[in-house]
Amino acid sequence: MHINQIHLKNFRCYEDVEIEFHPRFNIFVGINGTGKSSALEALRIAIGALFLGVDKYKDKIASPGISQDDVRLSRLEQQYPVVISSKGMIEDFSADGASRTVEIEWERSLTTKGGATRSANAKEMKEASVRMQEAIRKHKGIHNIPLVAYYSTDRFKKEKKDVGVEPDGSRLRGYYNALDPLTNIKFFLDLYYTETLSALQHGAPSVVLQAVNEAVKKCVDCDDLMFDIKRQELLLIQRDTHQGIPFHLLSDGVRSMLALVMEMAFRCYLLNPHLGKEAALLTSGVVLIDEIDLHLHPAWQKRVVKDLQTAFPRIQFVVTTHAPLVIGSLRDGKIFTIKDNQVYDFPLQTGKDANYILNEMGTSEMDDAIKRALTE
Repeated sequence: MHINQIHLKNFRCYEDVEIEFHPRFNIFVGINGTGKSSALEALRIAIGALFLGVDKYKDKIASPGISQDDVRLSRLEQQYPVVISSKGMIEDFSADGASRTVEIEWERSLTTKGGATRSANAKEMKEASVRMQEAIRKHKGIHNIPLVAYYSTDRFKKEKKDVGVEPDGSRLRGYYNALDPLTNIKFFLDLYYTETLSALQHGAPSVVLQAVNEAVKKCVDCDDLMFDIKRQELLLIQRDTHQGIPFHLLSDGVRSMLALVMEMAFRCYLLNPHLGKEAALLTSGVVLIDEIDLHLHPAWQKRVVKDLQTAFPRIQFVVTTHAPLVIGSLRDGKIFTIKDNQVYDFPLQTGKDANYILNEMGTSEMDDAIKRALTE
């Protein structure tokens, strides 16, 4: 699954905007308050249509809708209708178990104050969603289903209430809270623990932990991950010293990236366990990340795009950033800049230094007063 295009009408700051996406990596840039997070929120609602035909699990799986706070204001008056129209590619399943990739269009809207999100024009997506669930039930373990996930700027800080961990169960566990702004890292830390115990009990390595650890090692500078049974804590094994650092003692940058990659890899395996330790490499889907550079050192900002593309090569990423080093690292994708409530294509900045990119973004590389004094 990936998104080709989205068209927004009266959604937050956008009166009428259409955006064409790259199938691999997309970056939104712009000063604070221009609408980067709003674009991701619209995409969250759009890809949430994948859950329209899936059984809802209380506090676990839900399709996010358009809220009253999403309605565009003009002269303090709410503007209706609010419409999110999307085009994209999705794996469609037939009754005999066959699958094919098809292009579909769907729409979600809010037409009146106090009303509910309408999905009448998302019939194709809902029917595809129903067939996906039926394929999971009747043809267990032979079809790839896509990952969809959203990570807000509050990721891994605000923990969602504990909804319990299921060591085994439906493949739909991979969608639990996937589009919830609150984090669910405890679920995956507990899952890492239960998988460690299972591996010890059966005397064989855990395939899911192999998948997770391989993805983590592509994105985080470490030798390995392990769960210390005595300490009841996840440890990151350092590459140089081979010493284990407890998860809670990691820096914000390392902990945030580790949790992000670990959660994505876990979800890939839960959704597609038949892919084994290559689940992260072979699962497709759409992942939204607000402020991908959150807490990252400049050295890490330069490689985070490449690392994620290496660990999850079939995932379409849509992210926001303020970091010129992230922008300059993108080689295969699209950059969008937002100004005056409009979205514009921004040229790739591959190979440009940070100062050049800052100037291209309309920002001076240093304080104006200092720059004038140095010039004088």
